[in-house]
Amino acid sequence: MGYIFDALNRGGQKSDESKKPLADISPTSSDDIQQSLKLAQSVDGEQNQDSADPKQAPEIGAPASPTVSVSMPTPQLAGGKAELDYSDVDERLVSLTNPSCVIAEEYRSIRTGLLAKWENRRHLVHTITSATPQEGKTITSLNMGLIMAELHNRKTLVIEADLRLPQFKKLLNLPQSYGLVGVLRGEASFKDALLEVGPNGLHVLPAGTRVNNEAVQLLSSPQMSSMIKKLKREYDHIIIDTPPVVELADAGILGAMSDDVILVARMGRTPSTLIRQAIRTLESYRAPVAGVIATDHSRSFRQYYYYRYGYRYQNRYYSQAA
Repeated sequence: MGYIFDALNRGGQKSDESKKPLADISPTSSDDIQQSLKLAQSVDGEQNQDSADPKQAPEIGAPASPTVSVSMPTPQLAGGKAELDYSDVDERLVSLTNPSCVIAEEYRSIRTGLLAKWENRRHLVHTITSATPQEGKTITSLNMGLIMAELHNRKTLVIEADLRLPQFKKLLNLPQSYGLVGVLRGEASFKDALLEVGPNGLHVLPAGTRVNNEAVQLLSSPQMSSMIKKLKREYDHIIIDTPPVVELADAGILGAMSDDVILVARMGRTPSTLIRQAIRTLESYRAPVAGVIATDHSRSFRQYYYYRYGYRYQNRYYSQAA
């Protein structure tokens, strides 16, 4: 992890500045919290924080279990509760597997900055995306959801809107669900597709079925817009994980429905030109870009937590991002 940069100002920089590497971009000051979020810098020696009391959305009803669990009343194509073993969860989800570690504390620092930016407002939608694949956006989305779920009296939902290459089921070892695709197709209700993970009752709506050509049609449908508006009234924070924005329209479509959009960029890998291109793309959809989370700030410390995904969208940017 590293810093969060002032993405709004970054989008309007002169062309000669776009040639600078990502590591040369200056982070925002601590006072400029309204322009960008604040992420803790090097956290060696930081004190761990205690998790907040668990909370629950009214639609589920039952109190959250003190053990890590995913809810399923029936083993196939339903929403509810079922036990989840820590060994089955991807270790990069540190907010769940090791909530007292240094990286989990950094996610809490992002949470603090996010709450300060919005002056502790509720009923917000946060879209998380990246310029290119393999930046760590899905891991960031789930870790942020788990950290937000620690808060007192705040209900959090994470939606997997990367319908082309869904990862939630694998990362959390979830049972099969109707998912977002099933809800948008009218095959199931939101409640039927909803899952609950973690000791603090994080609600998760996985993608369900993988789709490709149908993704834009589903995400831009009136059903999606109506669902987000309804869920925004029920949840204090909705985090939407989307595909990379440079090559696909999905993130821009959902970003326009959100209160803010956060870019995830990998230090030493993502050229600043692509970050600025991603910002311009989002702004063309009128998606409000809040800032950039820089992952892998210290390679020697966080080498184990590199984000490696098998995206297979298009490869034209891979050589530039190597």
